Amino acid sequence: MLYFLKYVILETANFLLNYMEDIIKMTKYGMVVMVFVLLWSFVGCSKQEEKEKVGQIEEKKEVMAGKEEVKLPEGHPAIGDGKGTSAEDIGQKQISVEEARKAAVSHPTNGEVKREVRVPDEVKARWKSVSLKVKDKEKNSEETVSISVGKEMPIKGTNFAIKVKVFLPYYTMYDTYISSKSNEPVNPAVLVELLEGGKSVANGWVFANFTAFNSYKHSRYEITLPPISSKSSK
Repeated sequence: MLYFLKYVILETANFLLNYMEDIIKMTKYGMVVMVFVLLWSFVGCSKQEEKEKVGQIEEKKEVMAGKEEVKLPEGHPAIGDGKGTSAEDIGQKQISVEEARKAAVSHPTNGEVKREVRVPDEVKARWKSVSLKVKDKEKNSEETVSISVGKEMPIKGTNFAIKVKVFLPYYTMYDTYISSKSNEPVNPAVLVELLEGGKSVANGWVFANFTAFNSYKHSRYEITLPPISSKSSK
């Protein structure tokens, strides 16, 4: 009987030892698998992050390339060699409305004239005067007046006067100055000044086609530039 008990105890002990060894092996195997999975996940994440960084770098390069190509504020017309291109140089090619709009958008609307204005001789020779619509917001009245370029005209019954400083049939902003790209009224604009008692109280550009970008502002007198055709020049 004693011999039988010893035999049962030994067999049970062997079984437990073998079972524990199997558990240890399985645990080690599971740990190895877990480590492998973690490493694989880490490598995958690293590669994904690398791809995202490369994508961001490429996007930045494209943006920088676009900026280097334009070299001017958004919406600014191409300046070429800085001398501009007349309608004659492009074979009287029809200019899109979008291009004219961009030229207007590129001008600041804070009432300040920061760039030098250069008026070509052919523009001076052709466009001698400008018709403007002047609205008195206080009296709710409106009149159309014709003012010679470089001259001023008093507003009847007031101490105000309007001066037409510059007229450009094709307003174009270059890198350091403003001028007319051609002698055709593609994007007409006039630089006006409102005087009160001989003192300047408002000054800025007024566009015929894109009034939303007018830099001239005054609480009482609103000035607009009516549509201009090639036959309008005097």
